[in-house]
Amino acid sequence: MQVPLEVAFHNLDSSDWAEREIRNRVADLEKIYDRLTSCRVRVDQRANNSNGTIPPVVHIELGLPGRPDLVVSHEPDHLMRKYQRPDLHKAINEAFRIAERRLVDIKQMRDGRTKEAH
Repeated sequence: MQVPLEVAFHNLDSSDWAEREIRNRVADLEKIYDRLTSCRVRVDQRANNSNGTIPPVVHIELGLPGRPDLVVSHEPDHLMRKYQRPDLHKAINEAFRIAERRLVDIKQMRDGRTKEAH
């Protein structure tokens, strides 16, 4: 990447394991799409309830040459529908799973392949 990775935590304490996991997942994204120019990841705890079951939002912005930034974000209700006990780990995994899928699609379009060709 041309610009160093930016990781920010809002309304929750930063975590060494979470930052390490994010850095590892960004390295995986670079393996999928080696032309990434920048990456910003924001982890935001927008809301809380009395039992702490509302997961944080993981927002990823990827800079790609010659294209608008690829933005991946999901609302907490998505995780709450998908998982019985959503947490930060699941939020990170889900956001990066979506980013990986979208990067693969972009790479295939760039290489002139479509999903139907597979």
